[in-house]
Amino acid sequence: MNRTIISDTSCFIVLSKIGRLDLLHQLFGTITTTPEIAEEFGEPLPDWVEIVAVKDIQKLKLFETQVDKPFWKR
Repeated sequence: MNRTIISDTSCFIVLSKIGRLDLLHQLFGTITTTPEIAEEFGEPLPDWVEIVAVKDIQKLKLFETQVDKPFWKR
């Protein structure tokens, strides 16, 4: 079964601060994030992080009801 791992900025920030961003790759392989999250992180991301723009706005709105909205939408 394929699974998609989507990361928000907090995962990148916390793991980067302790020098263990590689843990995401070790645990999950490829990670997917959005251009907005990559920009908010503010540092170059490793090549195992795929940056993909959101295409399905309806799914995004549903997802936002379950997790925090990004800072730029608050």
